[in-house]
Amino acid sequence: MSDEVLMAEAVLGRDAQDFVKTEIGRYLVGRANQEKRDALEQLGRVSPWRRNRIRDLQARVWRAESFLIWLAELITSGKQAEHVLEVEQES
Repeated sequence: MSDEVLMAEAVLGRDAQDFVKTEIGRYLVGRANQEKRDALEQLGRVSPWRRNRIRDLQARVWRAESFLIWLAELITSGKQAEHVLEVEQES
């Protein structure tokens, strides 16, 4: 992977880290976590024959989890890119 790509990943990862520390970032992360908790709670009480409702609740869980995973992946790949760049500079 080129240094330009690594640098771009590192910057994007830093931006994601900074974003989750902002009021909007904390709000959206909190909202995603709350959405997931609410949907899982409702999923535990829904009747098994209500397939459409189950599907809707599963989609809500997936959406919330996906948002959190995407942020975590951005941060992780950014840290990994930073590490690679640091190792390259040392050698």
